[in-house]
Amino acid sequence: MSLIALMSVGVISLVVWLILVFLSVTYGIEKNWLIKLTSFNAPIRITPTEAYYNSYYYQIDAISHSSGFQVKSIGEKLIAPSTDPYSDGDMEIPSQWPTKIYNDDGSAKDFIKEAFHTIWQLPLTAQDYEVAGAVLKLGMTLPPSQENRRGYLTQAAYVSSFCEKSPKLPLLIDSLRVEDLNQLFYLAHAPPGGRRANEVDRVKVTSIDLLYLQSLLSHIDIQKMKTNAFQWRSLAFIMPDNVEFDATASMQDGEIVSLLLPLNRGKNIGTLVKRGGYFHFREVGGRSYKLDLGTPLFTDGLFSMDVKLSPPNLNSVESLQDLWFHVHTHLQGYPLEGRVPWDGIEITHADICYRFEKEPALPPPWPYVVQSEIKLPMFNEHAILLPRSFQNQAVKIGDSGYFSYGAATASSMQEQRLPVYVAGFYDPGVMAIGARCILAPTHVVRAINTSSGCLGLDSNILNGIQVYLEDLSQAKEVKRRLVEAFDRAGLLPYFEITSFHEYDFAKDLLLQFQSDKYLFTLIGIIVLLVACSNIISLLVVLVKDKRREIAILRAMGASKRSIALIFALCGGAMGMVSTLIGILAAVFTLHNIDVVVNFLSFLQGHEAFNALFYGKSLPNELSHHALIFIMIATPLISLLAGCVPAIKACSLHFAQILRAE
Repeated sequence: MSLIALMSVGVISLVVWLILVFLSVTYGIEKNWLIKLTSFNAPIRITPTEAYYNSYYYQIDAISHSSGFQVKSIGEKLIAPSTDPYSDGDMEIPSQWPTKIYNDDGSAKDFIKEAFHTIWQLPLTAQDYEVAGAVLKLGMTLPPSQENRRGYLTQAAYVSSFCEKSPKLPLLIDSLRVEDLNQLFYLAHAPPGGRRANEVDRVKVTSIDLLYLQSLLSHIDIQKMKTNAFQWRSLAFIMPDNVEFDATASMQDGEIVSLLLPLNRGKNIGTLVKRGGYFHFREVGGRSYKLDLGTPLFTDGLFSMDVKLSPPNLNSVESLQDLWFHVHTHLQGYPLEGRVPWDGIEITHADICYRFEKEPALPPPWPYVVQSEIKLPMFNEHAILLPRSFQNQAVKIGDSGYFSYGAATASSMQEQRLPVYVAGFYDPGVMAIGARCILAPTHVVRAINTSSGCLGLDSNILNGIQVYLEDLSQAKEVKRRLVEAFDRAGLLPYFEITSFHEYDFAKDLLLQFQSDKYLFTLIGIIVLLVACSNIISLLVVLVKDKRREIAILRAMGASKRSIALIFALCGGAMGMVSTLIGILAAVFTLHNIDVVVNFLSFLQGHEAFNALFYGKSLPNELSHHALIFIMIATPLISLLAGCVPAIKACSLHFAQILRAE
């Protein structure tokens, strides 16, 4: 009987484990998607309505000299010194225009300033945004050995303003990859013609490179490097004296032209010793050779080494050739140590600084956070952030190019170019628009909008206000408060307030999330019911085996209620024990979720979970919602399952049982 009980507990524990892991991962994925969605688009968005665009307040800029005869964006209206820029010298106001709107105190109503004032009074964090359309023409930085390969990319895309006040935006920014780090150093002092801005233009080394290099070194702690070729010219200078290394010589006309040293000891036809400023090579059972230290040395693999920058004085650094490292590595089991220049080596690991308490004197050439505000670097070109998908097209940080867009003239459209460089990548999530949206400084987006007018784009997505929240569950309540506040201020006809639940590109996905949660919860309840049916079978058998003991208890005065309570509590106790075991197993599994994913990927022969939808790794936190569901449902169902045999135990006639015995 004890074996059957253990099996029942094991089955229920297995079901609890599976439900907890599955629901926790599902809830975690939904949470990650919502964070990405609201980091990129903000939880609440306020957009101007047709009433705003048709108002005197918006249209008056188009005929005002002080406004450059151009309508202004929300950001420009916010910082404009005057609500009404119209003066007597401007052209006459058309008669069909709507009249100017005044406040109760007689002042002209400033829709944008009053809207922000209303938001800040709640208090909430808000920032305006703009979206434009342009063609990105990006040059791919290639080393000289690959100059004949295609090194450019052309992509039509949305260009959205970089909203540095978004508290969640830093979570979307990708960390620098090793290849990005090495490219940044390569660009810091590339030889002429060693990099390309696009398919025809060469980028020359400028005086900014010195500042750029010092900026890199100020915020990167290089810890590990490796050789990038099988021949490393510095190897001869860090080899210890009087140590025999296995080596193979390459001969030409009776002379040694190069030496091959395996990384690990093995069967070779000679030994190599460094002594007295020369190499001494001896063939096995043959003659010896005295060679210069400049003799080319090759290895059968690449060196990996621990490094430390020497000297750390950045003021003395003018190029990569001025950088020297103390290195430590091994060859054939022997330690190699010494001081080597940056030649033939590249970074494999470095600690990178992204966060600062105050604005650094020399900002890094990648996005960084000062206190809680994320910022883009500023060098000789405009920094932009690309969606992560551009990495699949061999784009790296530091690649440069330009935005191409049309500007209307009196007779035609002319191409305009804005130089840009790639400062980083971000995770756009699963939204289709995110994969085609480039983040750029606000003035860049504004320049494109001003010149091109973004023909073909919906005016409701071109400009608006984003409102940020720490707790996404408060979005609907905050929206209600905003609607009431805007209504009291007389602004509601001119603005539409929507929460992320109502975004056109996200609404269907969020509804599907909700349906999936209900479906998965229902499936969990059904599976738990099936698993807990084992308790019924176990306790029914137990009641049959313990009929005599039950009859004796009844004869001694035990009530039917107490007998029923014994078996019901047995079912509940089994449910509690199973729940505890299942929770512990789920916590352990989630803590090692990457191992599980790697195992599944190994079984399938490919990645088990697409990074585009699930991110770089699955969520590994135990969901509170799933935990509460399991801790309530499992003991309750187990208790109810125990009631079936409890009722059977109560219905036994103890007198008949005792006479039969």
